[in-house]
Amino acid sequence: MPDLFVICEAREVQEEDVRRFVLARQVEGAMVPWPILVTRKGGQFHAYENACPHDGKPLDGGQGDFLDEEGNFLQCKAHGDLFDIETGACFIGPAKGQSLTRLELVIDEGDICMIDEGLTDEDGMHLEEPDAHPEVMITSD
Repeated sequence: MPDLFVICEAREVQEEDVRRFVLARQVEGAMVPWPILVTRKGGQFHAYENACPHDGKPLDGGQGDFLDEEGNFLQCKAHGDLFDIETGACFIGPAKGQSLTRLELVIDEGDICMIDEGLTDEDGMHLEEPDAHPEVMITSD
């Protein structure tokens, strides 16, 4: 069984809070950034790729603001799509009928973790343009 990859401590994601992270993932032999978000609702943690299924843009537009004005739904800032926090399903906007890509989490000894053989904890991505993506592989707001 692959090792657990720690994203953050569970206490770092409060109820009705959304945190963004950029992980590093091996894809076809290259390290690439993998933006995700983790949220908590009703005591349950939910994680999704930070990409709208409509056009692949980050839901938060890079600003760290994921929720609608009332704080009830995840919202794509580009086109106003609204997504159910618990299921990732879009019910309003251009992505209606589609869903965010859900990620499986494991809570282990107070840590939010993932099991993914492609994840790496490298401290740099060795990109040609280092400013194109974060230098640190696991980040939070």
